[in-house]
Amino acid sequence: MDLPRTASAVVIGGGVVGCSIAYHLARRGVRDVLVVERDAVGAGTTSKAAGGIRVQFATETEIRFSLESIAVFARFREEFDVDPGYTRIGYLYLLAEERQLRAFEPRVALQTKLGCDVRVLGPDDARKLVPALRVDDLCAAVWGPSDGMAGPTEVTNAFARRARECGARIAEGVEVTALVLERGRLTGVRTSQGDVLTPLAVNAAGPAAARVGRLAGLELPVLPRRRHIFFTEPFPEIPGPVPLTSDVSSGFYFRKELEQVLLSPGDVEDIGEDTRVPMDWGKVEETVQKAVHRLPILEQARIAGGWAGLRPLTPDDHAIIGWAPGVEGFFLAVGFGGHGFQHSPATGHHVAEWLTAGRPSLDLSLFDPGRFRTGAAVHHDAADAE
Repeated sequence: MDLPRTASAVVIGGGVVGCSIAYHLARRGVRDVLVVERDAVGAGTTSKAAGGIRVQFATETEIRFSLESIAVFARFREEFDVDPGYTRIGYLYLLAEERQLRAFEPRVALQTKLGCDVRVLGPDDARKLVPALRVDDLCAAVWGPSDGMAGPTEVTNAFARRARECGARIAEGVEVTALVLERGRLTGVRTSQGDVLTPLAVNAAGPAAARVGRLAGLELPVLPRRRHIFFTEPFPEIPGPVPLTSDVSSGFYFRKELEQVLLSPGDVEDIGEDTRVPMDWGKVEETVQKAVHRLPILEQARIAGGWAGLRPLTPDDHAIIGWAPGVEGFFLAVGFGGHGFQHSPATGHHVAEWLTAGRPSLDLSLFDPGRFRTGAAVHHDAADAE
């Protein structure tokens, strides 16, 4: 498409968060919404997501984001005429130490209070869910049977298609090179294909969020970190479906994908801001060691392939959502730390609501962009499979 020269809003980033925001803005009647994506829709970190969806978060705001998003995923086929492959396979966290259990107990209480089905199990009950598990070194497990998974590509493309149907435009292969500011106010976006005059830009650039922030003179504390996922050859010895199961002590997690087993060592590696994500095949050995420790039967499996993705992390592991400090007309929706996909329906809804109605209906102070400067950031030591 030819790049328009004006827009009522420019969304920078065509991943699942950016496409959800564009859809919700257009659905609320905002005309001339433009999404600018330097690659193809969903080709960045969204395409590397494992697709997990859970209520097991440590804060009320994130739990409410999950509940709202899960309701959307449950009706996604009817609302978007697309099957996202949404299934409730459950999330199972394995705990080896009493201190881990003590850390999970208040979270489980909060999740239960908000209407979530989350239970603390003994090791033997965990093995009933996944018979191949080694459990003799566990003290407990936490089970969320309503948690599940869906397809990030299908969801992203559905948001993009509906955004277009509602009047939004999506420009692929277009890179933002500068933000045009006048007296601290955003007036336009400069791109590799020309300038676009706009009073509003939304930074939804995922791993590139910090780079885009610097175009407005901001230092956003969003650091992309690499994580690997490997998959086995077909392995019927572990029958499916299998919950997304995370070993809290080692960070290792796995689930069954069709006939294969997906495995991740849970690595979190700083590779700077290079959004190209090279594979480190040296991670296979670490993954296999952790896998065989927790699932001895996997010693018989063979690794068939894998990929690496980026998780845009913030210092307190919570997203940044809100107006950019000191830059009028510049909004931030970044730093989701691997949770952007599962929270994308709620993020799009509340960001669009904020931008059109002046405020969101849910208290989003947890995500306040200024919290790091004021010392208000609170780190929740979360188990973090996806």
